Amino acid sequence: MLKNILQFSAAIAALCPSHALYAQDNADDAEFRGDIIVTATGSESYSHESGQAVTVLDKKDIEQSQQASISDLLRQVPGVAVARSGGVGSQTSVFIRGGESSQTLVLVDGVKINDPSTPNNSFDFGALMTGNLNRVEILRGPNSVIWGSQAIGGVINVQTAPTSEAFEVQAMAEYGSLNSGQARANISGTTGRISGSIGASYYRTDGVSALRTGTERDGYKNFAANGKLGLELTDNIGIDLRGYYNKGRVEFDDPFGATADTYPENENEQFVGYIGLNANLFDGAVKNIFSYTRTDLTRIGTEPNVPFSFNVNILKGAIDRFAYRGSASPHDKIDLNFGVEHESSTASTFFPAGGGAAPNQAETQVTSGYAQAVLRPFTGLTLTGGVRYDDTSDYGDVTTFGANAAYSPNGGNTIFRATYAEGFRAPTLTEALLPFGNAALRPETAKSYDVGVEQNFLGRHATIAATLFKRDSKDAIIYSFVTFQSENVARVRATGAEITLALRPSDRFTINAQYSYVNAQDRTPGVSFGAQLPRRPKHSVNFSADWQTPLGLDIGGDIYVAGDSFNSLPNIYAPTAPRLDGYILAGIRASYPVTDNVEIFGRVDNLFDSDYEVVRRYNVLGRNIFAGVRLKY
Repeated sequence: MLKNILQFSAAIAALCPSHALYAQDNADDAEFRGDIIVTATGSESYSHESGQAVTVLDKKDIEQSQQASISDLLRQVPGVAVARSGGVGSQTSVFIRGGESSQTLVLVDGVKINDPSTPNNSFDFGALMTGNLNRVEILRGPNSVIWGSQAIGGVINVQTAPTSEAFEVQAMAEYGSLNSGQARANISGTTGRISGSIGASYYRTDGVSALRTGTERDGYKNFAANGKLGLELTDNIGIDLRGYYNKGRVEFDDPFGATADTYPENENEQFVGYIGLNANLFDGAVKNIFSYTRTDLTRIGTEPNVPFSFNVNILKGAIDRFAYRGSASPHDKIDLNFGVEHESSTASTFFPAGGGAAPNQAETQVTSGYAQAVLRPFTGLTLTGGVRYDDTSDYGDVTTFGANAAYSPNGGNTIFRATYAEGFRAPTLTEALLPFGNAALRPETAKSYDVGVEQNFLGRHATIAATLFKRDSKDAIIYSFVTFQSENVARVRATGAEITLALRPSDRFTINAQYSYVNAQDRTPGVSFGAQLPRRPKHSVNFSADWQTPLGLDIGGDIYVAGDSFNSLPNIYAPTAPRLDGYILAGIRASYPVTDNVEIFGRVDNLFDSDYEVVRRYNVLGRNIFAGVRLKY
């Protein structure tokens, strides 16, 4: 296998046009102000001015990868680990810098989509396909000042197709292994003071058996729709409407079933809606956004001919949020961000096999306020600091601080970064509800520190960046096998390093390489003290190369290497945690523009048909081949 990987890497390198190395003229300074991001401050800012680690995957990155599932995209991001229990659409967890999946806040078009009816309020990434996604921002590290509860590990903000000034039509269709296919289309444009975008996507696959020992295939179907509408009432006042709908049906195997081939299914339905009023004052120096957002999530579990199974359930969650978000620039060296929010979350659970013993519905509320200042005392230095106050209906008040700095002494060629950030997560409704929950739970909290440097070389055609981080969590909420309920007992420490290398020899050829070291340990006294947190490899490497040939054919390849990990923490019943061996995945892809409006493409995933485990006993996808076409007008 290693020999094959080395041969594959050499083949990619051999295709590189060495004579073009560094032939491109130096880009202007504006290009190196970095990406425009919103996850760091809640308002648009340049990434080079933030001390926080933010990765942006734009539409070009999404299309170039050709991946159908967003979790396969996120696996390429430094410090991010992904664990999927089976094929596409199966339960999928994302861990940022060793944090729990429940410590990752997920937004779709700025609207929170974490499910309050799940045991830990986590988001199942198996339900989210790339579809008509336009951009993904991944902030690594706590940022509760801006985003509140759950932003301990990080924040993932997914953005659907935007509106456009000119009329645009985009469509795509793909088919491949396991009878898998997808199609999507989106229309956008502007007329006068009205702009809009609307689209839909569909994905289906026969899949593989979720459990490795099973024989029947567990399939997945997903339909998603997205829409945006903007109306400019005046030059300074506008209305912003956004909506996203997702419905998926996944088949899976019950690991506690009598055989590996069982037939439970989950139907997951998600909706997020946004209504906003934007008002800009004083020639845009003061921006105000008044908004109401609604998140609705429903999960219905069925299992034919097994009426007393806990896989038969109806779970519902909803989030209503009223918010005011403001930003002001009283001076060219000062930006202010501030806001107030009120959020109400409800959860409803029903398990026929449990006799409906648990409370059917519960509600919690939180009212919050925050303020943040961005200062530029002199050229090259940006200082950011803020505070947030949350008043929860069940757990009292929580105050959160955060600060970061970015400094470049040479116009962006070198950037030094440092961050101190705090995060918290209030107990979920299901964790705290009696009779199975613990009403005495306290919010879990975290403090994080990171420092980093980014250096550009060779006329900014090469960039290397390194970040060191440390996060200490206390009162982490875990399930206790002693009391048989959730307890504030865990102490967790995550330390690590992220190193990235980007080479841009020309506008036709790029190389990217990343190495992540994430040492996330349980520091709770007891049998699991010092143990590595489950399903989070300490070491991982990503490598990718893409070249546009003189004939217009784009070719590229990826290699992903994951080190050993463990399936679970040791406990009093299993003092030795099962080990998961490391693995190597490779893929190749190509695309060709037949005309200005038509492009054909194809890829091979898991090129060498690696057999591995990410979750013990659960299957993974072998070698798969796909081909498709994109249309743009």
